[in-house]
Amino acid sequence: MDYGEFYSNLFVPIEEAFVGSIDRDTLMAIVGFDAGGPLNFCTIGHERGDKFVTYVSCELAVRRQQKPSEFGRYELLMTCDDEEWARSLLSDIGRMSLDVAFGDAHTLDIGRWVKPRGPIQGVAFEKFACVEIGGEKFGILRCIGITRPELKYAQKHGVPALVTRLKEAGAYPNSSVRRHSVI
Repeated sequence: MDYGEFYSNLFVPIEEAFVGSIDRDTLMAIVGFDAGGPLNFCTIGHERGDKFVTYVSCELAVRRQQKPSEFGRYELLMTCDDEEWARSLLSDIGRMSLDVAFGDAHTLDIGRWVKPRGPIQGVAFEKFACVEIGGEKFGILRCIGITRPELKYAQKHGVPALVTRLKEAGAYPNSSVRRHSVI
């Protein structure tokens, strides 16, 4: 498999949706994902120094061991104002995706992974894109950091209802690790 060609095809919807293209450099760790380190990430806005940078993993969808969602194996995408937090969280979710299938409108309680009093205590998942490559479907799953009240709201009313509330409050699609609940 030609990984460069694969990701060029998979990331077309990202480049169409965001102003500007994916940054030239990939964020890589000294210790790789397979050895317990973080995922590798492509970014949008990192090179420009944007307050909110979009991080998209670039090594999950090619792993046959990943549990596919309803739209196939996928990469994770988050727009966040804290690089360390986003990379750590997405790497933890990426590890989980090898055992659990996440999909559109799912939620995840991350209370055990974050500071007890930290504002963001959950993740809402939203299908960002689905692309067919070589006759197989692959996707990109947006991860939205949410507060405890928002997590409870999403579990009761659904992620689409929460996304509507986040949009109305101007808190979508950005995950700010310091924001207050919109609920």
